[in-house]
Amino acid sequence: MNWPSSYLYVNNLRIHYLHWNASSAGRAVLLLHGLASNARIWSHVATRLAQIELELFAPDMRGHGLTDKPKDDFSFDAYAKDLTAFIQALELKKPVLIGHSWGATVALDYAARFQIGPYAPAGIVLVDGGMTQLDATPGASWEQVRDRLTPPRLAGIPLEELLSYFNSPSLKWTPDEGSIQAFLANFEINEDETIYPRLNFDHHMAIVRAMWEYPTYSRYELVRCPVLMVPTIPPEPKSQRELDHLAQKKRGAQIAQES
Repeated sequence: MNWPSSYLYVNNLRIHYLHWNASSAGRAVLLLHGLASNARIWSHVATRLAQIELELFAPDMRGHGLTDKPKDDFSFDAYAKDLTAFIQALELKKPVLIGHSWGATVALDYAARFQIGPYAPAGIVLVDGGMTQLDATPGASWEQVRDRLTPPRLAGIPLEELLSYFNSPSLKWTPDEGSIQAFLANFEINEDETIYPRLNFDHHMAIVRAMWEYPTYSRYELVRCPVLMVPTIPPEPKSQRELDHLAQKKRGAQIAQES
């Protein structure tokens, strides 16, 4: 299946996005990728959703993929403004937002801001994100979260070294070629076959800081549309960190239900 690649200039930003079923009369669905990811991560999911006549849009969010990379402002306010401008420019009435990980929090944030009106979401799907509040994790501190979420310094390493990751015995899944290509879309590859993340280190850490400061739990009571939470469960054997994170996701889901 082909997925046209397009650009839209909104909010002083050139946003790249993928688009499936452009001629469909079905509901518009926005697919929001996670931190340091890109629109192509949704390729397998979009291929399936397109079969039920939904019109699908997967943008590269600011600083990611082929979208512009401004020098500053990687706050949730900035991403909400980008998403609002994108939805309104394409006149996507009552869209469904599906977000993964950090992208799920972006979807939650949009739904909390836009409760009514033609561009308010018809529903949101939170895939393994939007369920935890970092500063509410028992014993958590900014320094601890910063160290845990600091990405590896990959700029300038050989492409071959990056690809060796997929042969690591610690990898708990077997990626197909499409998944590998979606992963490689997170990087620029130079002629000498060295790589550079499209989301640079400073911008990555600015988003991590915004995540640390984001009041997830207080946003639940502001959401007026249906919400589907889809927490992932790590395969066996589970590490203590994975078990703790799973417990936090379950706690977030319970808080959401009670809000």
